[in-house]
Amino acid sequence: MRAIVVSVFLLLHISASFAGGESLLVFDSQGKFVGPLEDYGGPGVYLTVSGAIAFVPIERVIVSGDGGPQTVYSATDFRWSGTNAADYTSSDCSGTPVITLTTGVRPSVTIRQGTDVTLYVAPATNSGPILIGSIRSGPNFRCVPSGVPSTEYGWPTESTYSLTGAQPEPLTIRYPRDRGDRRSR
Repeated sequence: MRAIVVSVFLLLHISASFAGGESLLVFDSQGKFVGPLEDYGGPGVYLTVSGAIAFVPIERVIVSGDGGPQTVYSATDFRWSGTNAADYTSSDCSGTPVITLTTGVRPSVTIRQGTDVTLYVAPATNSGPILIGSIRSGPNFRCVPSGVPSTEYGWPTESTYSLTGAQPEPLTIRYPRDRGDRRSR
């Protein structure tokens, strides 16, 4: 299902580009502009956090269900998309996560815990070996200590940014307001 949603976004984005050069825009729940809808293996926006450019994925809001075949999705509302697993150097998932993903211009990871979504951004250094002491994963994002610590290549967190604090959900996607009326005819 997620692949279908991503495909629809991409088609909308491509058709918008050919239909006059306008990009679709992302707005938060207060109507504040977040950024143009972009693609980096899925829909999202680029944000600058402490001088670093990071890609932040978005996804359609789940109205009911767990993402399986019986899931009901919103037709108009979106949210920040968080990862379903995160590595930590501590044995109890305390501190900031290790960034092992290489998304966007600067490696970063987005983590959702309930309604709070935080973006963690890597420093401008090469990745290196980091000892992993615990992993947070699963539908409840439960912490599980590593029986035997393992080594992953990644980055420590340099900057954190509260996405839901700065740009509250639900997010909406639309054309610029001054041109939207002409498109609906």
